[in-house]
Amino acid sequence: MIALPAYIDKEAWEGLLEVRARLKAPNTAYALKLLLYEVQRIRDAGHDANAAIRQSALKGWKDIYIPKEKPIEAAPAKAVDETRALRAEWDRRNEESKRSVIPTDLLKLVKKA
Repeated sequence: MIALPAYIDKEAWEGLLEVRARLKAPNTAYALKLLLYEVQRIRDAGHDANAAIRQSALKGWKDIYIPKEKPIEAAPAKAVDETRALRAEWDRRNEESKRSVIPTDLLKLVKKA
């Protein structure tokens, strides 16, 4: 096994190797050396090496690429308001259904049938 540089997350690296094995990519010493070389190039370019490794494992890639930074955008205020309104309506209906009581005379008719 090739020694990993200290900056590489061992769990992320092992996850990538597992993906590569499932894809039947050769995890030879030479192939791993080339992967580590690519990780170093990504790191030297100022990118997060572990993010690149995790991205490759997540996407099911055999190779390692510069991580694609995708900012998580906040939901539009209108969508948040609509979601809250729907949730409040659901809660209100749920509470109403808990409070609804079947009239006893109707309950007696149901039991007789």
